Amino acid sequence: MQLKKWNMKGSESGSVNVSDGVFARTAATAEKDSDITPVHPQTITDVVKSQLNNERQGTLCTKTRAEVRGGGKKPWRQKGTGRARAGSTRSPLWPGGGATFGPRPRIYDHRPPKKVVDRALQGILTAMAANDRIHVVEGLAFETGKTKDVVAFMETHKLVKALFVVSAISDKTSQAVRNLKNVRLVTPLQVNAVDLLKYNTLAISDQALKTLEEALNK
Repeated sequence: MQLKKWNMKGSESGSVNVSDGVFARTAATAEKDSDITPVHPQTITDVVKSQLNNERQGTLCTKTRAEVRGGGKKPWRQKGTGRARAGSTRSPLWPGGGATFGPRPRIYDHRPPKKVVDRALQGILTAMAANDRIHVVEGLAFETGKTKDVVAFMETHKLVKALFVVSAISDKTSQAVRNLKNVRLVTPLQVNAVDLLKYNTLAISDQALKTLEEALNK
């Protein structure tokens, strides 16, 4: 498979060959190559859910009636008052009492196998390539450190929201993009399913493309 290559000024400068196993896992490719199978949508769903779960802190905590301070004395005698029986003012039925089945600290982490994660990334990249959402840019960098250069780049390439992938993040490039909410800067090994789906457009340097392809081809 081939992807178009662009320069920083927005002009097409050629094309680059990429692996069908990473950027073209479609039914048509599977018919030609038996080693390539399409990615099932459920695989992508599972990986996205696991990543979002891993971001949860799980620190919410409510106190039960046993943990709320006070309530040791019986409010009134058992019989003869005409009121309902009560053994503690910290019952969940009372204001200021403990919580019933409230949230407790827990671990939400779920780590799917690396092959499953890679397969999900391949499926997302395949869809992005089919819809011309991958822009391979020669020497993708902003050494001036100015945000206006990034904005001009986005306008030239007609990008509204993009995930920038470079082989190494320089201080100037990081400084140029850090104030833009519609741009995220990562390295090839930091590419993940949530970011790809969130930004929906990939601007990647030619060197970073090779690194990403090698990582997902293992």
